[in-house]
Amino acid sequence: MFLTKLQTLYICLESIALNKPTWQQSPFTGTPWGSDKAVDGRYTDLSAGGGQCVISATGQSTAEWRVDLGQVLSVHHIFLQYRTGNLLWDENNDFTGRFLGFSVYISNTTKKEDGISCFRDTEYRRDTIPNRLNITCRYHGRYVIYYNDRSDPPYPFGYSDYAFNELCEVEAIGCPTPGYYGESCSMSCPRNCQEGHCDIVRGTCLGCIKGYNGPTCSEQCKDNTYGLGCIGLCGHCLNGDQCDHVNGSCPNGCDKGTYGEKCDRACPSGHFGYNCQDKCSRNCFVPERCDRMTGQCNGGCQVGWKETTCDTECNGGKYGPNCSKTCGSCLNNEQCHTINGTCMNGCDNGYWGDQCTEARYCIKSSISEQNSNKPVIYTLSALLCVAVVVILILIVK
Repeated sequence: MFLTKLQTLYICLESIALNKPTWQQSPFTGTPWGSDKAVDGRYTDLSAGGGQCVISATGQSTAEWRVDLGQVLSVHHIFLQYRTGNLLWDENNDFTGRFLGFSVYISNTTKKEDGISCFRDTEYRRDTIPNRLNITCRYHGRYVIYYNDRSDPPYPFGYSDYAFNELCEVEAIGCPTPGYYGESCSMSCPRNCQEGHCDIVRGTCLGCIKGYNGPTCSEQCKDNTYGLGCIGLCGHCLNGDQCDHVNGSCPNGCDKGTYGEKCDRACPSGHFGYNCQDKCSRNCFVPERCDRMTGQCNGGCQVGWKETTCDTECNGGKYGPNCSKTCGSCLNNEQCHTINGTCMNGCDNGYWGDQCTEARYCIKSSISEQNSNKPVIYTLSALLCVAVVVILILIVK
């Protein structure tokens, strides 16, 4: 008769719980029924008198038992043999009701809550629950924990009133050496498996180390992810580059507006640009306050400055808020004061005022040829009038 591959695997694997340290929550004191009886390899006599089974104290609301495998090992399945009293295992056997509702866990700590639940009975009845039960649990851990609970009545029909852990044998079938799988546990788990653990049959990783994913953890994180399980999101790396698949650092620096090894920190106040190396202008409306990416000043520029970063003084004959006003007629068309518009060196011909915006209005006379001798005539007439006055004064005397 030929064995199936799975049957061959069962034969090659070992009982890694045999004679390992054990513990139970409520021992039946003063008896030879200690917790170690469940891993002694003996279960031919399933009665109390045989001394091959664990028997816990009566009247308990919870019952817990565990075995310490000594280190984190890969498990394929767990075998349970419950106490029968050497009687037929059917609905008339009182021990069936004590077995109903049990759970089995594998954990890396002594707490079942820290581990994984391999099995929890929610469907068996006294006439259906099997004994000599194999529970497939292809996982890894240090502790195999049996648990039963009677703390929250009422219970389904057939359940015992109290909790027991009357185990005659518990076998954890798996690999005795961590990091191996397959028949005879002779094949090494893939190198990037987390803590070197892989599925005991297929060799697929039970989790990957940081920076890798895939069934055998052979694929590096991509699409701007990194870290354990590739669930970390890259920061704002330069040009959207992929960050380091393990630690999330940006190999070529940060994009605008961010800094830090992972480029996941916004520029501090007063800085902007690539890796936050640029400083916001002191000429911003609120000095040194600007957009962390572009450097554009919040609220615009102070009077006399322009451009988005407010680093350019008004020029080209402009002044005032955002350089929106036009200079007057300054001497030699010079640039006026960028804040108040005054002409520092005076005005061009024909203009006056601080800003040289007021024009001088002059009357220009045009003398024709026919009137060119009038000034001489006017002068001679004036002298003649003076002489007449002098003569009259002499006569009167």
